[in-house]
Amino acid sequence: MRMIRSVIPAALLLVSASCSGNTQGGGDPPEVSEASAARVRRITRAEFDSSVYGVVKNPTPVPMAQLLAPEDAILGFTTHDRLQVTSLFADQLDGIAERNWGPIAAVNLTSDWECAAGKKEEDCARAFIRGLAERAFRRAVTAEDEADLFELWSGVRKEYDPKTAAQFVVQAVITSASFLYRTELGEPGAGANKVVWLTQHEIATALSYAISGAPPDAELLAAASNGELKSADNREAHARRLLKTAASQTYLQRFIVEWLGLTGMANMNKNNQVFTDFGEPWKDSSRTETNTFIAHVVKNEEASIKELLTANYTFADGRMSFFYGTETTPDGRIGKVKLPDSRVGILTHAALLATYSLFDSSSPIRRGKFVLTRLLCQEVPPPPATIPIIPPAVTTDSTTRARFAAHTNNPACAGCHRTLDPIGFGMEDYDGVGKLRATENGLPVDATGSIEHSSGTFNFTGGAALARFLADSPEVADCVPLQLFRYVMGRDEVTVDAPALADMRSRFRADPRLKLGDALVGLVRSPYFVHRRTLSPE
Repeated sequence: MRMIRSVIPAALLLVSASCSGNTQGGGDPPEVSEASAARVRRITRAEFDSSVYGVVKNPTPVPMAQLLAPEDAILGFTTHDRLQVTSLFADQLDGIAERNWGPIAAVNLTSDWECAAGKKEEDCARAFIRGLAERAFRRAVTAEDEADLFELWSGVRKEYDPKTAAQFVVQAVITSASFLYRTELGEPGAGANKVVWLTQHEIATALSYAISGAPPDAELLAAASNGELKSADNREAHARRLLKTAASQTYLQRFIVEWLGLTGMANMNKNNQVFTDFGEPWKDSSRTETNTFIAHVVKNEEASIKELLTANYTFADGRMSFFYGTETTPDGRIGKVKLPDSRVGILTHAALLATYSLFDSSSPIRRGKFVLTRLLCQEVPPPPATIPIIPPAVTTDSTTRARFAAHTNNPACAGCHRTLDPIGFGMEDYDGVGKLRATENGLPVDATGSIEHSSGTFNFTGGAALARFLADSPEVADCVPLQLFRYVMGRDEVTVDAPALADMRSRFRADPRLKLGDALVGLVRSPYFVHRRTLSPE
């Protein structure tokens, strides 16, 4: 019963949607004189899953979006606003709608589409369509929306039963542009190139996805319908309420994983002739350790970045406890264990250190670049095109530090490597899978390093000392909100974003624990979060 999809239109078709949805308070003057550009954004695979659960009222999360083509990453994040509905994506989406969510929804929503005795089927069908579409489109349903979907219902009913008609309508809704795209177009009627408020339902949608990566719930939609979301205090109240939900915790866990570049842990590969601990069991244990630790910090430590970077414990099974040389849980299963003094926080997790290493050795350059770009938000330019990017060959008569120091002494590379290398060299007390070491190839390991910062240079020895320094660094406290902004807003920052970023940073730094939720509250309270500049005519 494949539905012939008449539209998953280009995002441009949604420009007309700016006249739909609730516009309570329309015509109020803007609170700011400048704003970022109006736009539409395709939801991500994770957002598709979280969005469709509410539409079809599925009681248990079933991650179907893993069947869709994965997103690429821009600025390190897959949440960027350049995602499109490609032909491949559309075909895959049709398959999910036809074979999975359509049939499931027809059962889940039986009480919605079934018509009680004595009622007209058309009235029942229209009520079902309005409820379904409002949940899916995250706004009030227009007469045109209802008419198009009822036409589909009526066409199917000529040959099939009401359940099948309901299934086709669900398929149409979850493959429609109004479901797949989030609009940030603003209140209608202002004309081109004007700063306007987002509509109330656009604010509700932007706020909910910013906090939880999921569509607005009934309480937030009610606030939108009542015109309550122009108040920063009201937006903060809803944000803090949503921060307590499981959806928000999952969303922030994804942020940390993408921010720290850990999405490839499952695909990691190493030379197990060099690193004899490495194998599928070790990979599973190290990945589980890091994911469990992140989940704990988000859920039980209010997503504190200070805790993430300085925790003196981890969640390890017997394998990782032995690898770290620390205590183990009584039964050897994963549980909370104390870290040795040589480790602190996530920067000394084996999974992270192995991620920023090479197949057969550690990598001071990768580790240094990781710290500069991910934790300090500094740009590292690509190497000159004339310089071959070939790591120095592994030898048995020298240390990794010695090999890389000789390799990067080229004057054409010295500018960047003077900053990169000393950071990575200071993490050489861990080998290519993150195992602590004092010697390499029988030679003593030199793990002294340095990092430049706004007040000078910090000299340190070992990755744990670096992690403790970074946890107290003002530059890290400025960088994390910027990374969170990029993740939430799906784009790079521009000049007009400076006040919103200042609000995020101020709230983030107000609590010494550096909680991600506080930065998000600063963002949604900002007037720049709820205003856009309308599009200019071509």
